[in-house]
Amino acid sequence: MALQRDLSLTNLILAVVTGTIGSGWLFAPYFTAKLAGGGSLLAWSVGGFMAFLLALVFAELGSVVPSSGALAQIPLLSHGRLSGFIGGWAVWLSYVALPAVELLALLEYLSSSLPWLTVQNNGGEELSLAGHAVAVLLLILLCWINLNGVRSLSRWIDSLTWWKLIVPVGVAITLMLISGHWGNLRIPVGGTQGADVVQAVGSGGVLFSLLGFRTAMDLAGEARRPSRDVPLAMGLGLSICLAIYLLLQLSFLVSVPPDQLTNGWHSLSLSAHGGPIVALAMGLGLSWMVTLLLIDAVVSPGATALTYIGVSARISWMMGECGLVPKALGQLNRQGVPHVALILSTMVSALMLAVGPGWQSIVSFLTSTLIIALATGPISLMALRRQLPNAPRGYQLPMASWLCPLSFVMATWAISWCGRSALEGAVLCIGIPTLLFVIHRRWTGIDMDVRSALWWPLYLGLLVLNTELFGDGGLLQLPQAGQLLVLAGIALGVMPLAVFSALAEASPHAQLEGTSTI
Repeated sequence: MALQRDLSLTNLILAVVTGTIGSGWLFAPYFTAKLAGGGSLLAWSVGGFMAFLLALVFAELGSVVPSSGALAQIPLLSHGRLSGFIGGWAVWLSYVALPAVELLALLEYLSSSLPWLTVQNNGGEELSLAGHAVAVLLLILLCWINLNGVRSLSRWIDSLTWWKLIVPVGVAITLMLISGHWGNLRIPVGGTQGADVVQAVGSGGVLFSLLGFRTAMDLAGEARRPSRDVPLAMGLGLSICLAIYLLLQLSFLVSVPPDQLTNGWHSLSLSAHGGPIVALAMGLGLSWMVTLLLIDAVVSPGATALTYIGVSARISWMMGECGLVPKALGQLNRQGVPHVALILSTMVSALMLAVGPGWQSIVSFLTSTLIIALATGPISLMALRRQLPNAPRGYQLPMASWLCPLSFVMATWAISWCGRSALEGAVLCIGIPTLLFVIHRRWTGIDMDVRSALWWPLYLGLLVLNTELFGDGGLLQLPQAGQLLVLAGIALGVMPLAVFSALAEASPHAQLEGTSTI
């Protein structure tokens, strides 16, 4: 049985929007403002440019690989099995944690009205036993909706996404009209100025919020016209979301009462009442907005969790189809849904609910892990142009010889901006399963295309070494400009080696539709 091609361009655009506007709009404006103050608008612009550049790269890749779970196939196609496992595992790891992150945000907002959902521990909020039970029940509900097939999923996404478009815009405009303290834009951050913007991009939730464009690629195998619609959906969906986030950030900056900023933006605290925007609304006496925000705290993170329960299953399904994980994950039910992979993703998401160190900490880790996976895009694009020169391309990246290195440099910067602990945690969580994969494949005597994957440990090792030596608190700490130059040098040094080490021909183990050269 094959996946059902029932998704239109509108469905894909709405999937991108619902995958992008989740808990990010409820938390990212607050954390970004604390880190960068008025410079947070620049942080969104920088993050938007990075996301658009990566989206352009993956627009071409998505037209070459028009199948669900494409992000798990791209490194496999260009660099073989070991590289495919590393890239696919990194994507799956970040995806499967996203529903847990969204539900943590949902329950944190609702705890202002339902305090039994959370408990105080070491100065922070964690889910109570009852909160864990509610979260697990919600995951089971989301899994059930996904199990009913892509038509059912698209109906839920479409109906919830229109709400997610209207409410943030309405809240932003209302806050600006009622509490327009435009002088807030000139208030200093209150800490060191050099790294504020770049830290906000990586750790404030900017990139975490904007990288939802990839949802269109994850559902490409169920699109009616994937080669045309996937690139369009990524570009249009990302444009809509970036405009909404810029509006939200501006409204947050000017709606904070100036008396709360006497010690700068770093000292701002709006953690009461379940969430920062709810706290703002309560301070302004907008009880109707509080009610609306609490409803949206269910809808926005809930719809995003619904989407990523499904797309994470499609990543592991595709890895099963390609022989990178057990074949059982490639099984489909009567609705054409990878049910084994879906149930596994739900179970792992439920386990991750127990971690919950805080929204911002998890976001930094997930952003680092996801960008590590996306960083293979520019490398694979250059390799696949040589390996599959005649493959149909609904979109072709112009000036690829310039834009691919630029996007790889910017991805390298973004990984570093997520912070040392996030980078080291991501490398550890990718490295250990990769080692187990290598041991298993050696034991069974299956070729792994090791030579074509050697750039991965070189690249990740240099990133960790750079952080330890030249990053903040490192042995030879460099100023921000110096760190950017070193990271750019690492990226531009590794990329030619990575492209050159690609397979002579595209891997026959990928599952491409309509590409006769494989």
